[in-house]
Formats: sequence, structure tokens, C-alpha cells
Amino acid sequence: MATAAPAPAPSLDSACDQLIQYRQRPLLVMYYPETSYMTEPDVRDAYDELRRGGCTKEAPIPELDLLIHTNGGDPLAAYRIAQTIRKMANGLAVLVPERAYSAGTLLSFAGDSVRLGDGAGLSPIDITLNESHSDEGVQLAAIDSFMEFAQKARKQIEELFQKLDCKRAKSCVDSDLLVQMVQQVGALTVGRYYRERLITGHYAEILLDNYMLNGISNGTDRRNDVIRKFLLSAPSHDFHLDYRLCALWHLVVEEMPTQESDLAGNVIGTLGVFTGNGSICLRLNNRMRMPFIRFYPFTLPSGGGPNASAA
Repeated sequence: MATAAPAPAPSLDSACDQLIQYRQRPLLVMYYPETSYMTEPDVRDAYDELRRGGCTKEAPIPELDLLIHTNGGDPLAAYRIAQTIRKMANGLAVLVPERAYSAGTLLSFAGDSVRLGDGAGLSPIDITLNESHSDEGVQLAAIDSFMEFAQKARKQIEELFQKLDCKRAKSCVDSDLLVQMVQQVGALTVGRYYRERLITGHYAEILLDNYMLNGISNGTDRRNDVIRKFLLSAPSHDFHLDYRLCALWHLVVEEMPTQESDLAGNVIGTLGVFTGNGSICLRLNNRMRMPFIRFYPFTLPSGGGPNASAA
């Protein structure tokens, strides 16, 4: 279970409230420290936090900010969290002060827009699966690159044979290399990777069609382009996609103004301090920590304020 109410200290409340007052809308924080990943129990935690704030699917709130900080996780969890949030919020802006990688990027597709802080970014949604006996994940993008390398190696060897007027005009180097790769990774694992990629693409299509690109005249073409680029076109799963790249890849993305970026970054910095001193995101084991998931309502300060009349 994620860290829930009450908040660990007033300074975290203060950091979030400053952002809320600037944005003039409620805030759902989903913070995953370095050794925490999005999993299916987080679906219930997000739901419980929204319900604690009075949100229901029968009476969704007009606008919600989702501040997310994560290296990724389970794409199914990301999809379920996205649908859970959108049932209770008619409008959703996804705030990324630093990073929302992998499953976090998939979740961001449920936003009406993604707002990136200074230096912040998303990542490809191609998958990396860790086997239980190893800390090292195998990227499907790496497998694709290896297959492309094997094909190019065969082509170059056959061209060399032709230049040398060699009787052996064909090479089996590509099949030999692929056999070695499958032996290293495992045939069933490779098949599972490609199945997971297909599923992730379907989740992305549903979220983009229903939320971010809903109602856009060229929405279908744009959705196909977004999925092709975020799922298939990156050179690596770890490829950092800043504002310019996200915009070039046709995502609905905006740059935060400096003040907003500073306020959102202060929330992440404060969460990092409280994680470091053990107040939140407690360790599940030597490697994993719990995430921090909390809903903050929007309330006007006493006496109003400079933005008290803003919508």
C-alpha cells in the first residue's frame, strides 16, 4: 500500500499548497522514488485518495492536476490508474517536474495536456522486463536493434562475397546471431516481450483516443504517429524526451512557466527530503520502496488572494 494521509509534515503540505494556489485547482501527487515502480496496488491507492477528497464518478471534479514523478512500472497498472483518475475528473493536466518515464509516459496520455518543468521529460513506452533472477532488464528496443544489426551484417558480408567473386554468395550470419540472442534471452521471453509491446500499444491507443486527442480533427493520424514514435522509433528505452522532442512527436505538451516549474520542482525536492529521512516511502525490502500517493484539495486562502477570482 502507498503512503497515505495524513501528510508527514506541514512543509510538504505547504509546498503542495503553493503549487495549488498558483494553478487554482486540486492536486493528486504520485511520487515514486528511485527504487519504487508503478504496480497494480497503486490503482486502489489512487482511487482511495480521490474518494477521500470527495471525488466520485457520479460527480467528477471539473479540473485536476496530476503531478507524477516515476521511472516507470507496469503498463497495466498505468492504464488502470489513468482510467480511474479520468472517471473522477472531467479535465486533467499532467504535471511532470522532472520525469515520467515508461509507464509514467503511458499514464500521461490520459491527460488533456502534459506540462513539463525545466529540463523535464518523458520516455518511450517500449517495455523492459526484469527476470526474477537478475537485476538487469532486457529492452525490447535492444532486441530490435540486435536484429537490425544481424540483417545488416548479412547484407555487408554478401556484398563482400560478390566483390571477391566468391562462389558462396549467401551468408547465414544473421540466423546464427539470432540463434545466439534467443539462447541468451530465451524464446519464450522474446515472445512475451512482443506480446507486452502489443498490449501497451493498445492501452496507448485507448487513452489517446478518449482523452488527449479526443475531438482533434486529425486525431486518428496523430494518434498513430504518437504510438509509432513512442513505441517503436526511439533508439533506446532510456531515451529522454524533452519538450521539443515531445512536441515534434505530436504529443499535446506545454512548457511550464518558470514560477510553475520552480513550485512543482519544490514539491519533488521536499518529497525527496522526506523520503531520505524515512518519513515517507518506507522500504519494503533492501531494494524497493513504497510510493507516495496523496490528494490535495483546492481551497482559497483566508481573505482570498491575488488569484482568488480565477477559474
